Amino acid sequence: MKDIRGLTGSLLVVLLLSVSLAGCTGVLAPVSPTARLEVDVDSIHVGEAVNFDARSSTSPDPTLITSYLWDFGVVQRNSSNGYVSQVFNEPGRFEVQLTVVNDVGGEDSVSVSIYVNALPVAAISGPTAVKTGTIVTLDGSSSTDPENGVLQYEWDGDWSKDTNSDGNFQNDVDETNSTLSFLADSSGDIRGSLTVIDDKGATSTTTWEIRILERSFNVTWRQQTMTVSWDGYLEQGESYEITHVPSQGSRIFGFNGTLTLARDIVPAQWPEDNFTMVVTVPDSGWNAKVKTKQDSPTTNSTGSIERTDMNPFPNEPTTYTADSPDALLEQLLLEPGARFGQGEWIWKLTADEADPDLIDQIDPDPGNDWELEVEFIILVPVILEVGML
Repeated sequence: MKDIRGLTGSLLVVLLLSVSLAGCTGVLAPVSPTARLEVDVDSIHVGEAVNFDARSSTSPDPTLITSYLWDFGVVQRNSSNGYVSQVFNEPGRFEVQLTVVNDVGGEDSVSVSIYVNALPVAAISGPTAVKTGTIVTLDGSSSTDPENGVLQYEWDGDWSKDTNSDGNFQNDVDETNSTLSFLADSSGDIRGSLTVIDDKGATSTTTWEIRILERSFNVTWRQQTMTVSWDGYLEQGESYEITHVPSQGSRIFGFNGTLTLARDIVPAQWPEDNFTMVVTVPDSGWNAKVKTKQDSPTTNSTGSIERTDMNPFPNEPTTYTADSPDALLEQLLLEPGARFGQGEWIWKLTADEADPDLIDQIDPDPGNDWELEVEFIILVPVILEVGML
């Protein structure tokens, strides 16, 4: 009976030990980490980058995170670093998933949504070459936004000008409508740009260039006569000066200036008064002088200064190119060898012999009336545009 009790106790110990060990025969489940993910921005434009930060992810002690598996929707990456940057070159909404794995095989995942805005497309229609004097219109209304957003327009009308004075010649905003219009007033190449901005702030820029051509003109010269005159009274020793500009818009071909003195009401045998006349053209470095004289007892004292062939007189029509008729006229008047007589003319009259008729130390006529008449022969250009574009 005693042996049976001992055997029974031994079996009970073995049985309890077996039950206790039965729970240790299976595989232990891995310990999972906790994935956490932050981004610096969740809405960008095509071509921009997003910074992803998973460094706050954790794994229970004593385990360690050994890898970060990134799925950006367009590309996958595996790294041991919890901070990465990814550029998105396609538009759309992307679900970016991060899976963190620890050193015992445990893993956890988290995701974030990134919106990538498509860039607008700037487009311009308009001429590439015009002649001066043309109103140019460039149209940007064919610009588009892939997401059908409302566009804003910023035109830089001329890269050779810095209209906002910031030192950058290519960032001015000269117009904000969908079209840009300007007068092509001088020849040469003009460049500018159009920037369109969508409702999310994305931009697209395109450039434009227009060649502005000179216009062609035929020029013929027409001869005309122009007369100017002055009159007055001078006493002995006095002078009078006249300044005028006779050749505006024309060339002077010749002139004749005649000074005539009124006759003294004294006996015919008494000498007539005489004046000196000097004409000066400062811009041409030329002057001339004459003294009046009486040719016969029955005529007035006169003095004349004249000159001809002062400038060339083209007989045949000539073709020129210029930005405008006004620019061509200036060019013609400044032609070398054809500028004589331009600018001010100065006429100076001096009564240096107005007191020759003393009677008993009394002069009944101490001065004299005078009249100056100048006849100019001028050449006027007739400018006719040819070869309209």
